[in-house]
Order: sequence, then C-alpha cells, then structure tokens
Amino acid sequence: MREEPQHSEADQVEIREEPVVATGTLEHLQLCSLVLSAVGIRHTVKMRSLELRVPAEFAERARHHLDSYFEENRSWPERPPPAQKLGYSGNPPTLLMIGGLAVFYLVTGPWQDDVSWFARGAIDSRLILEQGEWWRLITALTLHADQVHLLGNCIIGGFIVHLLNRTVGYGLAALLLLLCGALGNFLNIAIRDTAHLSVGFSTAVFAGIGLLSGLQVLAGPLTRLRNLLVPIGAGAGLLAMLGTEGERTDLGAHLFGFLCGLVFGVLVRRLNPAGMINNAGLQEKLFSLTILAILISWSMALE
Repeated sequence: MREEPQHSEADQVEIREEPVVATGTLEHLQLCSLVLSAVGIRHTVKMRSLELRVPAEFAERARHHLDSYFEENRSWPERPPPAQKLGYSGNPPTLLMIGGLAVFYLVTGPWQDDVSWFARGAIDSRLILEQGEWWRLITALTLHADQVHLLGNCIIGGFIVHLLNRTVGYGLAALLLLLCGALGNFLNIAIRDTAHLSVGFSTAVFAGIGLLSGLQVLAGPLTRLRNLLVPIGAGAGLLAMLGTEGERTDLGAHLFGFLCGLVFGVLVRRLNPAGMINNAGLQEKLFSLTILAILISWSMALE
C-alpha cells in the first residue's frame, strides 16, 4: 500500500496562495485593480499587506497588461511647464528714483496755490477734462503737499519701487509706474461729479502694489483658486492698511492706481517678459523714455 505524501498546514496555505502581481500604495493598487478589471482578470487587493494577487493561470497576462499600461502612460498627464520666475539681476537705482522726488520737493516747496509748480502741475479735474491739460496727470505725481506727505511716499514708495525694480527691471518698472499712476489719476477724476485737486506720488505707489500683485496672479497653475486670490488679496490688504488712513487721503486715486497696476501686472506677466528684464540696454532706454515723458509734461505745463 503506497502512502500519500503528507503536507503541513503551512505548505497547504502556500499552495493555495495566489501570486502577487503588484505592490505599493493603496492608490497605486486601486489603479492596478482598475486596469485588470478593464481586461476581465479576476484579482484580489490585500489591504493589510498592500498587495494585488491574481490566480496563478492569469499572473503572466496580468503582469503584461500592467506593464503595458504604465509604459504607455509614463508621461501622462503632462505637467505644465513651471512659471518662469521674474527677477532683475542688476542693482536698480531705487535711491535715485525716490531721491529725485525729495530733491524736486526742495525746488517746489509745499503746496501753495500761487506757486506756479502747483498752479500748473497739480491735478485739476476741470482743467484736465474741459481744457485738455493731460500733462497734469503726470506732473502731479512729482509734487507733494508737505514734508509729511513726501516722507510717507518716499518710505513706503521706496520699498514698493525697489521690489518692482528687482522684479521687472528699473526701466520697465519706471514706465509702468508712470503709466498706471497717470491712468489712475485720470480714472479718479473721470468718475467724480465735483471739481477735484490733488498731488502726490502715492497713486503710483499703489499702482506698484497692484503691479506686484498682478505679476503673481499667473505665477502658478490657474486650476488652483488660491493662486488667483492670494496675490490680489495681499495687494488689497496693503491698500486697506496704507491707502485709507488720513483726513486728506485720496482714496479714489489709491484705489484706481491699484486697479490699473493689477491689470497691467497681469498683462505684463502674460507677455512673459523674462527675456527682456535683464537686457541692460532695453532697461536703460525704457528708463530714459520715462524721464523724457516727465520732462515733456513739465515743459508743456510751464510754457
């Protein structure tokens, strides 16, 4: 009588165990399970050991389908190219730009109606809208009512202007500040029903805050709402903290300066100016163009 071979309980468990065709995280195993389900291969996901098993007769076929799937989808989904970080590598002349405001104040002095600098260079909504004296939108940015007004714009403005200079280059920064500041001044008087007089660089300062915020809006994936709201919220917070205090604060000019800067910042970022930022010759030309625009405006004001 021939004896049948005896198998231990452990051997019997081993015989019944199905081969492992995939291991990894639960997310990975769920994806593998989806692939095998699509081709009709019966399988089991072991949650405790994080393994995926199939009957022995299907093991080779299962591995083939899994290998083929992951090979075909190795580069999917395609990741969007990272947003190129903007930055000027040179030493921007921030002190020259802000110092120019202080030096000019020594020439003009504080606001007095009978002084020609203010009589011909300040924002006057009636003369701008009815007489076409558009240069006041620019010349007013270089005037200040008193020393406190000047000091506030130099301290806060110096910080904002320097950040913008280091981000897009001093020439492009100067031109954008002038354009957005002038446009903000115009919008501020265009919506008013009453006559309005004002001076100061603060419209350009808040335009700078808007520019910095707008430049960050497209710096990350637009699929995340946070990448849109955080830069705008940060800029709006600075506007609320710095642009609404004081009895003589021109809130409208600050608001429209910020909004103009925000729009221009988004447009500039969309144009991807990384290649021109460290172009020394171009930055010099843009800065010279800005100075020329200011000189022409004052020339027309004083003629």
